[in-house]
Amino acid sequence: MVLLAPLVAAFLGASQLDAPHAALYDVLAQGTDAGGCDAAQLRKAAANAPIRPLGSAGGDRVVLAEVFEPCICGAQNCPYYVLRLGAGKPRVLVSGYAISVKTKPAPQLPTIVARMHDSAMVVDESTYTYRNGAYALTDSARVRGDTEARKPNDAPVHFAAGASSASLHGSISTGWYDSYAFDAARGQTLLIDGVRSGAKLVLHLSVPDGDRFTDVRPGTPFTLPKTGTYHLIVDTDSVTDVPYALTLAIR
Repeated sequence: MVLLAPLVAAFLGASQLDAPHAALYDVLAQGTDAGGCDAAQLRKAAANAPIRPLGSAGGDRVVLAEVFEPCICGAQNCPYYVLRLGAGKPRVLVSGYAISVKTKPAPQLPTIVARMHDSAMVVDESTYTYRNGAYALTDSARVRGDTEARKPNDAPVHFAAGASSASLHGSISTGWYDSYAFDAARGQTLLIDGVRSGAKLVLHLSVPDGDRFTDVRPGTPFTLPKTGTYHLIVDTDSVTDVPYALTLAIR
């Protein structure tokens, strides 16, 4: 009974919250995002969370909750939740960590635009649109804080019909890299060639279904170890913007 006392107290405390804050507390208490918070801190986080009404879905209220308790936030980003408040347990429609969450008017429920701190210069922006009863990620981009310039995350590599190579070009600086995505099969060979740039390029390749990155060198063939989607990062150590062009070939 002694061990249950804190949980009982937290439950009774949560029952004094209004419906949206109680739903948020339930999500925090049952989820994996509690960080280093104890039950009392989770209740405080839920009680102090700003709640924004977004509208309704199927007769249920839908709200946006942002949590700013230090024990649950990261170094820069804090959790947010879009909750559908119906009978029984609340349903989480969208969740993540961000430094800011904005909404844009839309026909059914507002579009959610969340920005997550990446570096002093760049934020990762994710856009969620409500369609067919659910929110879906419809856009993902990296945004510069000084100019609001945007780059898509993982721009697809387009090969011309019957061709196995594609020309890539852009402008990059430290932290303001380009990311490309392409599909390939195990045993195929990747070759980066025809590089033109005012500064040395740093090329990283991610392996499908993993977080392992491999450095690739221009002019040196690289045998691909898996079938799936690869991601090529084109970066530089230059602090000023550097235009570049290169050819990516799959054989």
